[in-house]
Order: sequence, then structure tokens, then C-alpha cells
Amino acid sequence: MFDEKALEVNAISNYLTADTPLPQYLPYARFLLDTDLSHTAKLLYTLLLDRATLSQKNNWMDECGFVYVIFPLSSLSDALRCSTMSIKRALRSLEDADLIERRRSRIAVPNSLFVKVPTAQKHSSAWNNFVLSDGTEMMPSMEQKRSTNQRNKNNLKNNHLIKTTDAHLTFGEYQNVFLTAKGYRRLKADFSGLDDLIEQLSAYFQSTGKKYADHATTLRIWAKRQKTERKSTPGIPDYTFTEGESL
Repeated sequence: MFDEKALEVNAISNYLTADTPLPQYLPYARFLLDTDLSHTAKLLYTLLLDRATLSQKNNWMDECGFVYVIFPLSSLSDALRCSTMSIKRALRSLEDADLIERRRSRIAVPNSLFVKVPTAQKHSSAWNNFVLSDGTEMMPSMEQKRSTNQRNKNNLKNNHLIKTTDAHLTFGEYQNVFLTAKGYRRLKADFSGLDDLIEQLSAYFQSTGKKYADHATTLRIWAKRQKTERKSTPGIPDYTFTEGESL
């Protein structure tokens, strides 16, 4: 028999039942269990990932459709109950692990934080199987229900997703400039006015019918030539290429 009085005294917490509503929680990604990140970095990524779900709902995205969050350093420090120096170290380690990207904003505005998700996620060995007290291995219920054919289909789908992560995105008014997301970010970091240059290239392709093998390299050449020609003579720069010049 349960001691009802004892239960009333111990009202600081309740036993979990089938009808117990769960408290608010953060989406802790399982792949974090297999990383060498610090505990603070893991918690920080989890917090940013949770905030990113709100950005998805509110359409906080850049021109490429990449979701970002704005979370001041002081607010992150307060949320995780740690110093700003710890937050800075954690942000740096997440950036080194390619799990976030920080982009500078205008003065007095916090940086935009782009949360990334690993392309190929391995299930942590700690979650592969559950072992009962008698030593019997028990697969998760969802895994038991999946047939072999279904697992094979999912594997093929996952492999396809991994192979297409470097797929080209279309840019420009005529959707004829092709860049990977990574290539676009690199160009954006190296050159100001990249979007205007993309529009020029898109119009140039449309009007002349010309095609180049590597649009990222072409834009890089255009940007460098534009810098040089601005210093020398005003007007429309010459974007033609000599025969045999590598693009």
C-alpha cells in the first residue's frame, strides 16, 4: 500500500504515469553523444537548435533559404548559467566542428547564427540497443516494426541525400547562375556586392547565350576585374575572356 501522506509531503516531484504531461525540453541531438565537444558546447548547440525551430516557423531565412537565429551573447550566458568567455569558447568549438556559422551584422546588432546539421548522422552506440537486466538485448519498438525492405529503402534514401548535398542552387533573375551553398557563402564572405554581380552574370548569360563551366570561378574573376577597372576607368567593364582562359 502506498502511504498517501508520504506522497503529499514529497510533492516537489511526481512519478511519471501514462497521462503525465512532460515538462518543456530541448531537442538534444543524439549525434552529440559521439562528439568530443565540451558539455557547454553541446548544451549551447541544443539551445540554438531549439531556437532555430522558432526561426523556421517565423521564416527567419537568408536569400539562400538558410535558417538563422539572433541570440545575444549575454542572453546565451544567462540561459546556460555560465560566463560569456565560456560561451565564446563554445561558439568557437561549434564553428570548428562545422555545426554553426556566425555572420557579422551591422554595428550594435548581434551576429546572425546559422545552425547546421551533420550530413551523415550516426546513431550513438549508447542508443543502438537497450539491454535488459537479464542481459537480453531489446531493439527499440520502432526498429522492431520496420521490415528489412523498409530499412533498405531508407538506406537508399539516406545515401541519395548524402550524395546530393553539394547540388547546385540557381541564382539570378533568369535562374541561370549555378552555385553550391558552400560556394555562395565563400564568395559572399570574400566580395561585397556579390548579389549585384550575380544579377549581371545572369543577364549576361541570358542576352549572349554564353555558358561557362564554373560559375563560382567566373564570379570570382568578374569581381577581381571589377575592382581593378573601377580604379582605372569608369563605365561597364569588359567581361569577355581570351581563348583558352580557364574558368
